[in-house]
Amino acid sequence: MDGFWILAVSLGLVAALLVLLHRAAARARRRGISGSMLGPFDEMYRPTAYATHLEIQEQNERKKPIPSPDDL
Repeated sequence: MDGFWILAVSLGLVAALLVLLHRAAARARRRGISGSMLGPFDEMYRPTAYATHLEIQEQNERKKPIPSPDDL
């Protein structure tokens, strides 16, 4: 019977950890920081995906120049 409780507690802890990770991922997605958290892993395991992600970030950060009143 002791083995059952150890198994039940272990499974409960794993389930709690998975719930916490899921909530952290959802929060990171809402705040827009999920890419920065996964950047090092993308850079190690998928360098082309990381380079593409950096290019997309640069394009999003670029702003169109505001036209001067003389141009109108």
